[in-house]
Amino acid sequence: LGQTLVEAFFRDGLIESPADIFRLTEEQLVARKKDGRVWAAKLIAAIDARRQIALDRFLFSLGIRHVGEITARDLARRYRSAKALGSMLRRAVFLYHSIAPVIGEPERKYVLRRDKLLVGVIETAGVGPEVANALIGFCAEPHNRAVVFDLLREVTPLDVVHETRDSDVTGQTLVFTGSLETLSRDEAKAQAELLGARVAASVSAKTDLVIAGPGAGSKLKKATDLGIRVITEAEWAAIVAAS
Repeated sequence: LGQTLVEAFFRDGLIESPADIFRLTEEQLVARKKDGRVWAAKLIAAIDARRQIALDRFLFSLGIRHVGEITARDLARRYRSAKALGSMLRRAVFLYHSIAPVIGEPERKYVLRRDKLLVGVIETAGVGPEVANALIGFCAEPHNRAVVFDLLREVTPLDVVHETRDSDVTGQTLVFTGSLETLSRDEAKAQAELLGARVAASVSAKTDLVIAGPGAGSKLKKATDLGIRVITEAEWAAIVAAS
């Protein structure tokens, strides 16, 4: 079911929204090809096989601005189920509609206050004001919600099963800073999550460990000031290897 077929189905009135794909029947399709009965049966079977979908893939497929594959994965891993993610988004949309400027409050101060509240509700590493506003703005639009709810009548996003293994950093909050020379940030984050750790974007009193590469700046200084343990990339690699 590629783009050409989807465009043809839309043009011919067989589908109007994403959920309609899952409501197609063999009888609607048989006349479209010479060997229509066999082709239609195969296509319907292929569509039915996608009625269960990974939560991050479902979220990414909605085409929300700034919510790419990595952000969708981070949100899915943070909330683990469509039910939990939906509950958070409902709270966020309510907040989105209820935030109002205080009388006399400068526009810039209002925007910063609103952004801080929205990011706080989403509470997912790597999700800042730009992504938060795009995600919640999408969900606040009634038409978008109607499309998503309709799609959820046809497909089931699967709960995230994120396997971890015990290590010296299980349950800890880590921060990577500076240049990593042997792996990418995404690879480092995946390693940390596999070891049962959480990766944060900034250093705070809740940080347990900082992995610092060349060029580490303010985050390293803050970790030192707070007395947080700091290790090198080579020492991190040793922790990963040992587990």
